[in-house]
Amino acid sequence: MISIAQPMIAAGVVFAGLPAVARAQAVDANDAPFQLLRGSSGPLVLTPQPSEKIAPFFDPSPMLMNSRDLGAGPLPASSFTNTQSRVTLVNPAVRDRVYADLSAPAPSSSTEPRRRRPQPVDPYEQLGLTLGGLKLLPAIEADVGYDSNPRRTDTGVKGSTMLRTMAELKLQSDWQRHSLTGSLRGSYDAFPGMTDVNRPAGEGRVNLRLDVLRGTQIESEGRYIVTTQQPGNPNLPNGVVNQPITASFGGTLGLVHAFNRLSVGVYGDIDRSTYGNAKLADGTSVSQDDRNYTQYAVRLRTGYELSAYLTPFIEGRLDKRRYDEHFDSSGYARNSNGVGMRVGTAFNLPGSLTGEIAAGLEHRVYDDPRLADLNGPIGEASLVWTATPLTKLRLRASSTIGETTVVGSSGVVVMQAGAEVEHALRRNLTVTGALAFSNNNYQDVYLKEHGITGSVRLDWKMTRTLAFRASFTHERLDSTSANSDYTANIFLVGLRLQR
Repeated sequence: MISIAQPMIAAGVVFAGLPAVARAQAVDANDAPFQLLRGSSGPLVLTPQPSEKIAPFFDPSPMLMNSRDLGAGPLPASSFTNTQSRVTLVNPAVRDRVYADLSAPAPSSSTEPRRRRPQPVDPYEQLGLTLGGLKLLPAIEADVGYDSNPRRTDTGVKGSTMLRTMAELKLQSDWQRHSLTGSLRGSYDAFPGMTDVNRPAGEGRVNLRLDVLRGTQIESEGRYIVTTQQPGNPNLPNGVVNQPITASFGGTLGLVHAFNRLSVGVYGDIDRSTYGNAKLADGTSVSQDDRNYTQYAVRLRTGYELSAYLTPFIEGRLDKRRYDEHFDSSGYARNSNGVGMRVGTAFNLPGSLTGEIAAGLEHRVYDDPRLADLNGPIGEASLVWTATPLTKLRLRASSTIGETTVVGSSGVVVMQAGAEVEHALRRNLTVTGALAFSNNNYQDVYLKEHGITGSVRLDWKMTRTLAFRASFTHERLDSTSANSDYTANIFLVGLRLQR
């Protein structure tokens, strides 16, 4: 006869050999049965398996969990998966009863959030003004210095004291939907004691994006550029003593829709260019209204998002340029039609590399049969590379086909490229160096211009609202046109007031 003590001894041996396993049981009649596992960081509650037969014992070896894997303290509110079952946190009331049955303390039902390291605050960062969901960053600047060649001529060079006044406004929306960004800048250079040399300059863009539907957006842009022409410009009459103002302004309206990773956009552009009167040495004025024109263009752009960081695209363009006066001062009908295409890619590596680069070809046909068709490269590059937290590199390049009044020339291919390096010596002390090149190649005539501009600037932020700035700029132009070369050096120091 087998003694009743023998089964009890055998059961004790089995339970002693598996200390990490507890028998499966139902908490009550309404609760699903649970498989229970006690690890080194406390018991774990496993997901119920109502459709499976509960085995009297459970082998925990496939899970391979310990306190180092789970961390000290309560389990996070997530699930763990293995070949046999899934581990999740259950209802706190059910869990407490289970732990009570096991005579083990129940951990807290709430997990203390991990403390995040506070982000460093720049005590010299521009604060700006908040207007609803729009942040405005205004600034004004006053500089005084010296320009060695205000007239930008190669003969009769005479330097002058220089006074520059600048105003700037940047804006950025903080909306859940839609987006509004912009940057507006204008300046005026005055030269006491010199006439017809003072010159304005300005540039600005405002972009508005409206999120109409999921994946559908309306994009718009307004832009302007104000600059002046140098007396040696080949498009000006001989003997010009002033620097005529030229202004360009325009806008874009487009509709973009995303088909998953594929996006298609249709855009319409209108741009207007105007030229101020030129003054001669004898005091007479020469009108340049024959150079005023308007350009109308339509673009189709298709892009594909290969990843969150890279989006290649292809863009086609049709445009026409229409002058206010059908014939220019030399008797040429310069209205033209153009077609162009370019391919490129957009980069978006946050904190590293952002921007866009594209290149292509444009073909233009002119109304005047004496003007040959023009083929030229077009493209644009704008990249910002954050090399280190203290050093930033900006690269810009462009190639366009511009208009001209040079007799016998269809147009001018304008190429520009520049690089700017900004390095923070201290948190409030920054040095910036820039180098830019330009090349103007007039078609069908022997006329070329090569320009170079180098500059270095020091910015010392004394407070959030006040900064000291000092700069030096060297400009040089070499031209095949007589009396068009020049060299100029500009020194400036000033204060910047911002909010």
